[in-house]
Amino acid sequence: MGPAYPPDSKQEIIEKCLDETSPHGEEYTDDEHSDGIVSLLEENARLRGLVVKLTDLILKNVAERG
Repeated sequence: MGPAYPPDSKQEIIEKCLDETSPHGEEYTDDEHSDGIVSLLEENARLRGLVVKLTDLILKNVAERG
């Protein structure tokens, strides 16, 4: 069984988020803000990995019962 989510290209996502402008037209240049985005993206990727593992365990358990 393949992953529940397609693999992300984290670098592309990070670059896209960092290149976007705020609703007020200001560039996102604050390092602290950028670090926060990167941290959230990394945590999101980690959680997606856990969801895939949990899904695999559930599917394996269901298959063993059937």
